[in-house]
Amino acid sequence: MDTVTESIEEARRLLEQGKQRKASEILTLAAYDTQDTSKLAIIRSLALQGKEREGRFTRGRWDEAIRVSEKRLEAQPLA
Repeated sequence: MDTVTESIEEARRLLEQGKQRKASEILTLAAYDTQDTSKLAIIRSLALQGKEREGRFTRGRWDEAIRVSEKRLEAQPLA
């Protein structure tokens, strides 16, 4: 298993434990570390779920993971 996949699984586990801050940090780093569209889609999905669960003032911590994953997904050529 590669490090990005491991990071995604770790972030998923942290989300289940309620450790949103660490999960958002891990997903942001994973988004920077991959060009794989399927992994970027998973990262984006998890980040959106995390943002949805947050309170009014802590939603911003997910914005970078969402922004990076969306930007990289847009940059990928269509097959």
